[in-house]
Amino acid sequence: MDFRNLDEDSISEAYQMLSETDRKHGQLSGHVEYLKEGMKQAKAHVFLQSDGTVAERQEKAIASVLYDDAVKLYIEAYTEFKILDNERNTTARILDMFQTLSANRRKGML
Repeated sequence: MDFRNLDEDSISEAYQMLSETDRKHGQLSGHVEYLKEGMKQAKAHVFLQSDGTVAERQEKAIASVLYDDAVKLYIEAYTEFKILDNERNTTARILDMFQTLSANRRKGML
């Protein structure tokens, strides 16, 4: 992207993108945290219902279908969250660049 050609329309679009994704970003963040706890609970559930030494019970918990399903759900949600988070960060960097370029133009540096 050629930052010298940033205009008010593209900056308006950037602000709009950020404002329109605020809620979804927050919801995905909360969902990721919820699923992180779900993984712990799935692991603990299998661990407590298993027999054997602590190490054996730990391995059974990690190898369980319940824990595997929880991990898959977490990875899917985390991936979706990070994609949106990265898009928002890129948009925020464009806004920062525009502010810098605008200040430099006012000072006659560009």
